[in-house]
Amino acid sequence: MSAKISIVILNYKNWHDTLECLQTILAVSYRSHRIVIVDNDSRNGSLDEIDQWLSLRQIQSTRLTQDQSETGDVVDGPVVLIQSGSNRGYAAGNNIGIRWAIRTRSPYVLILNNDTLVDGGFLEPLVEFLESHSQAAMVGPLLRTTLGDIDKTCARTRPGFFDYLFRLGPGKKVWPGNPWGQSRFYFDSTDYSAPFEVEVLSGSCILIRTSFLESIGLLDEHTFLFAEEYILSERARSAQKATYLIPKSSVIHKHGQSIKQQPSSAMQRRVVESHFYYLRRYRRFSLARACWYVFWPFLTLLKVRATEYLKGG
Repeated sequence: MSAKISIVILNYKNWHDTLECLQTILAVSYRSHRIVIVDNDSRNGSLDEIDQWLSLRQIQSTRLTQDQSETGDVVDGPVVLIQSGSNRGYAAGNNIGIRWAIRTRSPYVLILNNDTLVDGGFLEPLVEFLESHSQAAMVGPLLRTTLGDIDKTCARTRPGFFDYLFRLGPGKKVWPGNPWGQSRFYFDSTDYSAPFEVEVLSGSCILIRTSFLESIGLLDEHTFLFAEEYILSERARSAQKATYLIPKSSVIHKHGQSIKQQPSSAMQRRVVESHFYYLRRYRRFSLARACWYVFWPFLTLLKVRATEYLKGG
């Protein structure tokens, strides 16, 4: 029997995209799944629209409040609609759906952005890889743009101190063309012909072992938006678990539809806040360490000069 997957989709105001995504999920060949749509306090009738769309197609759905989903009876069905009590961000919203997946004993959770369109056979390669590679905590598909091109953001390397010093910090203005100014992707180093281990997957579509999520206490809710995939990557590394990209699985990512609902100034602030939280909490980049990274070349040179002087003396 195929493993039951809980597909968690977070909706915030843009139910049109959620319905487009839902349309493609209903056509997938892997039938052993449930769909869990969490509305993150949109206050625009999103769940009413989604519920009506499902009813017109005679698709059974169960509608719950957040409290009911976490403490009420487990009434499972092909589609579960959960209304969050408040909007506490991306990680917190997805955790509502993940808790439901845990309560219904799903071995795997697929975190799927609502601005994606999935291929009919995208789930089988992801599940098969996790089933045959016990050291893997999570896997992701090859992302494509709406034009069919490979989306290089499907996987990237973990950022270091200088990446953020020159992307978010003062170095961005001091040296605009610096080599750390862009994220590091695998796009130029692989032909995507076979599964390969990566450091960070795109957060738009990740299939994760439920047991791994339980072991780390679910997604870290200290970020409101952005950096969730970086944090997941670090927690997998700490648990000595691997992360893989599976090119045989394909998903179209339309990019940033929910972000458009956020004022640009607020979005930029949350980008910075989330990334600096990630750096401090998971990479231990304190002010003291930052100073060390900046000044250690000069200290090393000073040490060499001092050694040469003493030897000469």
